[in-house]
Amino acid sequence: MEINHNEVIALGTGTSTGIPMIGCQCEVCCSSNKKNKRTRTSILIKNSEGKNILVDTTPDLRTQFLDNNIQDCDACIITHEHADHVHGIDDLRPLTFGEGNSIPVYTYKKCAEHLREKFPYIFHTQKHFQNKAVLGGGIPKLDLLEVENKAEIAGDQFEFFLLPHGHTKSLSFIHKKFAYAIDCKTIPNEWINRLKEARLDLFILDCVKSTPHQTHLHMEAALNIAKKVGAKKTGLIHMGHELEHSQMEKDLQGLDIDIFPLFDGQVLTYGN
Repeated sequence: MEINHNEVIALGTGTSTGIPMIGCQCEVCCSSNKKNKRTRTSILIKNSEGKNILVDTTPDLRTQFLDNNIQDCDACIITHEHADHVHGIDDLRPLTFGEGNSIPVYTYKKCAEHLREKFPYIFHTQKHFQNKAVLGGGIPKLDLLEVENKAEIAGDQFEFFLLPHGHTKSLSFIHKKFAYAIDCKTIPNEWINRLKEARLDLFILDCVKSTPHQTHLHMEAALNIAKKVGAKKTGLIHMGHELEHSQMEKDLQGLDIDIFPLFDGQVLTYGN
């Protein structure tokens, strides 16, 4: 059934270690505030046609789907090949049980090459199994598709742009009145201008810590970008244990933009 808005579920909002981090006894890792419990960063878009579009397959994917009662996945976008964004890809397997139940997976060319190399049993099945039958629990049936500037995904148009992330790139996108930009050290003016033109209802943006980081945006840089883009609402994501949820909310109050830290399970909406 078509509705007049789209939903984003923040499946996970944490950095690569997750929060709490194993072996850490800091204030945030020991916090009783549920909003400081962060699984690895991923979102699910439920578009106005009711289609589920997953963004990234984290090592926490199974828990994220169960916690949010997600029963199916119509498409998947992979932003980049780092472990915290792809190492849960096998957990898509139960969703592809049955004849013809394959899931299209969209990413850019270099990332697709990495995925084929990391997961040959999924993407080079015949070569990996040497033409033998696949026994046991089977493999996820995924169709790996390469995107460039634009693509139609689950019936909707997406616009893409590659952002710098250390030695690799991360795939940012616009979908209707929503944009997503994670795992990036900066955002080039070309893409900032395009985001401004889009008149966004919602912008979800990378923010790993309060001080500068080699490959991610930190708080000051994220705030500067959010102000330039001018979305109605900006949610910060991919946060490490240096950032405490309640303190972030206090620090972000009173600014001339509506900006806030996301938490696992949060649901937001945006228009068509």
